[in-house]
Amino acid sequence: MFRKLYTALAALVLICASATAAFAAEPVGIDDQIPHQLAFSDQNGQVADFDALKGEKGLIVFFVRSADWCPFCKKQLQDFADKYEDFKAFGYEVVSISYDPVATLKTFSDEKHIPYKMLSDERSKSIAAFGVLNMKYTVGSRFFGIPDPTIYVVNTEGVITHIFSEDGYKSRPPIDGILRAIE
Repeated sequence: MFRKLYTALAALVLICASATAAFAAEPVGIDDQIPHQLAFSDQNGQVADFDALKGEKGLIVFFVRSADWCPFCKKQLQDFADKYEDFKAFGYEVVSISYDPVATLKTFSDEKHIPYKMLSDERSKSIAAFGVLNMKYTVGSRFFGIPDPTIYVVNTEGVITHIFSEDGYKSRPPIDGILRAIE
């Protein structure tokens, strides 16, 4: 009896581990084409892809863990909102991406007056495609699907020109440093 239970449990663990490994991709780098067109619903339920999202010079894409429960992400989301007009002045649009559902993004956006699009990647497709899936959590965990916070500057052709990230999730790259890089 224990042998059958052990065998079944071992098979389940192997399946979950394989599913997690298969879900992740290698991180993209500078000069790489973006691996996903970002066609997700925003906080208002509107869907647009990369071509509709980008500004005159490109798009700032930043991945956050959650607008619901992550205080570091909430601060970063607000920091981008505070500097949004500066990014627009340089010809860039801004989008955030998280695994949060649209309703969660809508609540946060309305409360904090977020001027940019907050995209809902509930199945973590772009998170996995960009290679920023946090592998600490496995399938079935409440936190499975969260990204490692990362910021990409993408030109109008969809090519990554800059990448900003920090070790861990508590520290985030300074917004002014990103603005200096795109001047």
